[in-house]
Amino acid sequence: MKKTAEASKTNLVPRILPRGRHKLDPQLVAASQRQRLIEAIVELVAERSYPDVTIGDIVARAGTAKRTFYDHFADKLQCFLAALDGITDTLVAASARFFAVSGTVRERCEYSMRGYLELLASMPNTAKVFYLEAVAAGPEAVTRRHGVQLKFAHNIVALSRSAAQGGEGEELSELHALAVVGALHQVIYGQLLEQGPDSLLGVIDDLVRIAVAFLTVHLPSARSNSASSRRKRTAR
Repeated sequence: MKKTAEASKTNLVPRILPRGRHKLDPQLVAASQRQRLIEAIVELVAERSYPDVTIGDIVARAGTAKRTFYDHFADKLQCFLAALDGITDTLVAASARFFAVSGTVRERCEYSMRGYLELLASMPNTAKVFYLEAVAAGPEAVTRRHGVQLKFAHNIVALSRSAAQGGEGEELSELHALAVVGALHQVIYGQLLEQGPDSLLGVIDDLVRIAVAFLTVHLPSARSNSASSRRKRTAR
């Protein structure tokens, strides 16, 4: 119930504030200002890249004063990290929903990959900021992005677990799942960089093949790997 109430309150945040005196709740006013500043930095970073955006640019796009910016954020980086947190929450939640469908591994991969790419294509600024610009903001942004990849990996582990129960592969370790995420994200990164957000569905078949291959693989056990290594050392 609390979550629903919070979501309802968020939906009531006014995008445009009335001019002059008004009776709006100060918390709603602050929420509107913060939201506009975050939207502004996402738009500007997608257009120009993170290093080329200034606080002056952000407040001009958001329609606020500089002092308002500093009421919400200590500097440009903190504003960008807040935007990145919102983006990652959206992408991780969507990914979890897409992976939660039933079906074979291939069917689930096709559904989840298509849904995820369609979501990115519908939010081109978000896609550019997350995949192309996050690393430009420095170590904190990179750390956050890695944390998101770990969350994606958890979704992959859950999918592999259900696939293993259906006899289509085996449950992956988190490290293996992280390798899956890295491979998928690298393909998306390359397509965004070279062709742009509108082209993302062009790599759907490649992503599905990669995901299915990773999820249905049967890995040699650690014990057999160790025995093989011993035999090689003995042969030498």
